[in-house]
Amino acid sequence: MVFARFRRIAEKSQVALHEQYKALTGQIPLMYALMFINVFCLAMVTYGDVPVWLSLSVPATLSVIIVVRGFLWMARKRSVPSPSKMRRHLAGTIVMSAVLSAAFGAWGLFLLNEVATDRITSVALYVFVGSISCCYCLQSLPVAGRFVLLFGAAPVTLCLLTSSDVYLIGIGVTFLIIAAVIVRTLATSQSAFSKLLISRSEMSAVVTALRQSEDHYRYSVDLNPQMPWISDAVGAILELSPKWEAVTGMPTADALGSGWTAAVHPADLPAILDLWHRTTSAPDASAVDVRYRLRDRGGVYHWHRARAQPRRGEDGTILKWYGTLEDIDDQVKAENALRESEERYRLASRATNDIIWDCSLEQDRIDWSEAAFDVLGYAETRTGTSRSWWVDHIHADDQKRVVDNLASLEDAHFNQWVEQFRFRAADGRYLNLVARGYVVRNKDGKPVRLLGSLHDVTAQLQYEAKLKWSASHDALTGLPNRAMFAERLDEALDEARRQGQCVGLIVLDVDRFKTINDTLGHHAGDAVLHDVAAKLSKRLPVGATLARLGGDEFAIILPGLTPEQAKQETVDTIMGSLTGSLLHDGRHIDVSLSAGGALAFRDGLDAEELHKCADLALYAAKSEGPGQIRGFTPAMREAVDMEKAMLTKARAALTNNHIIPFYQPKVNLRTGALEGFEALLRIHDQQQGLQPPGAIRAAFEDADLAVRLTDRMLDCIMADMVAWRDQGLAFGRIAFNGAPGDFRRGDFVDRILGRMHKLGLPASLLELEVTETVFVGQLSDRVHNCLETLAAAGVTIALDDFGTGYASLTHLQQFPVHTIKIDRSFVSRLNAAETGDAAIVGAVIDLAKNLGITTVAEGIETAAQAAHLMVKGCDVGQGFLFGRPMARSQIAPILAKWDAPGMIGLCAGSDWADMLRSSMGMHNSGPLSLSESGC
Repeated sequence: MVFARFRRIAEKSQVALHEQYKALTGQIPLMYALMFINVFCLAMVTYGDVPVWLSLSVPATLSVIIVVRGFLWMARKRSVPSPSKMRRHLAGTIVMSAVLSAAFGAWGLFLLNEVATDRITSVALYVFVGSISCCYCLQSLPVAGRFVLLFGAAPVTLCLLTSSDVYLIGIGVTFLIIAAVIVRTLATSQSAFSKLLISRSEMSAVVTALRQSEDHYRYSVDLNPQMPWISDAVGAILELSPKWEAVTGMPTADALGSGWTAAVHPADLPAILDLWHRTTSAPDASAVDVRYRLRDRGGVYHWHRARAQPRRGEDGTILKWYGTLEDIDDQVKAENALRESEERYRLASRATNDIIWDCSLEQDRIDWSEAAFDVLGYAETRTGTSRSWWVDHIHADDQKRVVDNLASLEDAHFNQWVEQFRFRAADGRYLNLVARGYVVRNKDGKPVRLLGSLHDVTAQLQYEAKLKWSASHDALTGLPNRAMFAERLDEALDEARRQGQCVGLIVLDVDRFKTINDTLGHHAGDAVLHDVAAKLSKRLPVGATLARLGGDEFAIILPGLTPEQAKQETVDTIMGSLTGSLLHDGRHIDVSLSAGGALAFRDGLDAEELHKCADLALYAAKSEGPGQIRGFTPAMREAVDMEKAMLTKARAALTNNHIIPFYQPKVNLRTGALEGFEALLRIHDQQQGLQPPGAIRAAFEDADLAVRLTDRMLDCIMADMVAWRDQGLAFGRIAFNGAPGDFRRGDFVDRILGRMHKLGLPASLLELEVTETVFVGQLSDRVHNCLETLAAAGVTIALDDFGTGYASLTHLQQFPVHTIKIDRSFVSRLNAAETGDAAIVGAVIDLAKNLGITTVAEGIETAAQAAHLMVKGCDVGQGFLFGRPMARSQIAPILAKWDAPGMIGLCAGSDWADMLRSSMGMHNSGPLSLSESGC
């Protein structure tokens, strides 16, 4: 019987199935909700009276299953599944109703056996009420409801009936009666539901059939491109399709009779009326088929085709005419377009340079169009030629292929002939021609004629060759690009492996190329690249490849090198004296190249590894300054790794706010007063402690990082200056260092003065220290403008590390320099004797005095060095003797206890000062005075 229930579900009609499923999507979630509440409540009331597995574990498991099934059915309400899925869902519900009811009933039996006697009735009622509640919710699926009663309520009921307590037996009997009533109710509800579904199904089928009939007729009329019409025997329109009004805009009633003629084009109307009158007047008329233009509702005329057939009576007389009206405007336009196309082709064949030819295979003759003389230049083409003449003028390398392919004409299935070949023109040039022909055969299938055209594709092939060249070459320099470079390098390596030779790879780039582009414009940069490419090309050995890899990067492949040739001298010969000046738009541009080289198979076994090694060598060369050439060594990898680590460390320090300024005092060597401080960058590494800027040295060469580091230092310095100002501290002038990268962006002035203006700090409190390198090169103009603006605003400009670079003395007058800082390398070697370093220091101080420039000596570590500088007339001293770099928190105590006379006494009391007194004939034993020292 159970399987019969499943078969009924499978055999149920789709309409009944859909209605049943729709009802269950609302009933089943309610059933699971009631079951969950019943399980929860029964578990709560029995908790503590029965074992834990009965009061917690079993109801928890049942609850999880109930919740999952409930949410599953709630999700099914959002979509309409296919009939097969509906059947699977209903069958699954029947199975789950039996399983869950059996579990629920079994749980109830266990509870009856465990609870106290006075609570048996309560537990039985919980189980029975829960079962009949679920059963009620399954009215649309009676078999599932019966399973609920059978497996859920029946076990408890049987337990009550078999007990020895009359009271419990009475309750069991009551349960049986209620169950019987519910089963009967389910049967009645199912019968009524089935009859309702049958009624709905029958009515739905009738309605559906009626709608389909109406839709069929409506679509037949709407989709029919023709408009049916009926007229009487003399031609008056009696009936007309409603589409007439939609097409013409004229009401259908107005078109009856002869009203339709108002929509006909005036030029077509007389002929149409004459034809219609003659046809309807002729007793033996058979059909009408005519074209004319009809005005649409927008006033535009479209071509239509009218056709009609007469319906005759038993005596043969015409009773009515039945006809259709069809829009053929597109067809007429296509016909007209075809005629125009044929005319255009006829004219184009006369005007085009395509050669039309007609080859008679039986008479060995080729007739040519007039274009043959214009394209090929042969006068004989005007009178016709033989096939042998045509073959003789085909390029010798193409003749055999063309003649052999002509033999394929014997194949009966071969109707189209296409061939490309080179043909010698009258002027001796070979033209690339494409021949297309159609094979004409006789009744036996033998080819007798070949007609076609010749198209000159010489220019097209040249253009394609140019495109192919462009795909593998650089447009600016004409050199091979990166793609061809990769191919050539692979080829050179493969050949070198076979021959047991070496391959050299040199990678070059233009020094300061970005600066050239930024300051002089891209036209100047292009001129530099073109000039470099031209000069390098002239120096290439035979077989070498010079390529532009992109930007300012070039590469040279030296194939087939012997070990003797793989030396530095080979690279030097190619590079020559490329460093020099290029004149562009009346301006000299300093150009130099840096190069790195690598050798296969010593440095790298494949192209990628070899290129990486050459790049590392180039990187090493550039780090040593412009115009350097370096060959690869394994140690370069370590240097690059170290620089990468520095860059990473700098970025991390910026991100984590570990960049801080430390301040070193600057002392007036005449008065001992504290002139100010120099802000020195420090990295506060949590693991390695405080580190100097050398730990991130490479970051100052990186354009982006250098600017970010300067900005971070400016923010910190100015924040400290504001704090000191608010404390009423006279901290003097604060010096900070600027990097070359700060000048490249062109916004250095705004970054400095903007911050000071925002914080209300006077520009005179700041000193910018720059090295001699920023005065030379393409940035000199930008640097000059920047320094002039800062100096005009009150910022002091200091030239750092003076004497160690390559700036000329003219820069001291060309740029606004207020202070010269004597490098520590000179100061550290000062002693009592007048050495060469002492002479240089004295010369620098004298030069500065004559130019009105302040001098600052760096790296003073001993009193003797300080005294020496005091005697020489140096203005300001800086070094460990006066104070090490310190954190901002130490500045206030330093200012508070600064002893200017003590500083002078410290310096004047040195042994070197005593020696100076002796040399100058001084006999007093007191400390060296300022007047005596010439300070």
